[in-house]
Amino acid sequence: MSLQVPCPLRWAMPVTSRLLLPLCLSLLLVPWAPGCLFCFSTPQQRLRVCQVFLGHASSRHTACLGTLQAAFQPHTQLVVGAVELEKLKDTFSNVIFSLEEKGVAKVPYQVAFPEVAARIQPELAQLKPGYQKDAQVYRCSSCSTVECQLPLDCPVEDVWKAEGNRTALRCRVPFQTSPEVRIGWRFAKDLRTRDLSLFRDLRQGASSLILHPTRVSHRGTYVCQLTEEDDVVARKYFYLNVTSSSQGAETDLQNMFLAILRSPGGRGAGGPEGHFPRLPELLAEPDSLHKRNVVLLMVGLALSAMLGTLLLGGVFRRAMAWPR
Repeated sequence: MSLQVPCPLRWAMPVTSRLLLPLCLSLLLVPWAPGCLFCFSTPQQRLRVCQVFLGHASSRHTACLGTLQAAFQPHTQLVVGAVELEKLKDTFSNVIFSLEEKGVAKVPYQVAFPEVAARIQPELAQLKPGYQKDAQVYRCSSCSTVECQLPLDCPVEDVWKAEGNRTALRCRVPFQTSPEVRIGWRFAKDLRTRDLSLFRDLRQGASSLILHPTRVSHRGTYVCQLTEEDDVVARKYFYLNVTSSSQGAETDLQNMFLAILRSPGGRGAGGPEGHFPRLPELLAEPDSLHKRNVVLLMVGLALSAMLGTLLLGGVFRRAMAWPR
């Protein structure tokens, strides 16, 4: 009795299953990473591209799919504004069509894939990367739309300056802005606030506000507002604290007075209470012309003059009262 040997498995499989086998193998053997091409094309479309280049019965579809993925790897981390999503889809839909055309023209896939990937680069560069007003961006790395979640109003930032110095307030934000963005500055004098009704308009169109010299009248809150097509993109606030020169002089006088109190003639020096150094002692010191010693000398002279006046007055009164 003869035995019947069954046909090989590949002949027993349906035709559609044989066509999808290389695709399944590619998913298992090639590390899969999302990217724009994978976001906007189906697995069947990518397999058909390799079939156009190699034919349906080729055993090299897995290598072809790996080369296709590697050619478009630079576009994996592409991020664009959600408003550009339709343009992005159109670009990569045309990629599939262009690849099939090159396959029909018998261009080797090792040459065709990098050529098409490089050809779309200028077109992708024109897509806006997504600005705050869009609120959403599309990421090819995850094939998903992501919320930006950036605040409109920034917290108030303190800036400290002395009167007469130069102040530079710069309208910088931690995200990319459109080239069409407009910048305007407003000011609320002597107030620390984000209430826009309390501000008055300043200059427009400059990314920096320069105050030179800085004056006490400049104290208050400044806000720069970024707008695009009448939509507010962001507001950044600065509170300018200005130290006046008169306050500095008063501070110097207070420090001088405290130094006098802490001097050897004061209570805090550890010497006898009420003791003032004599004139020879002051002049014998190395820094006898120091401000503190000059003040003490003036006080001592004033007290000596007062004492002399009192003594002379007492002598004069006694002389007038002496019996003649």
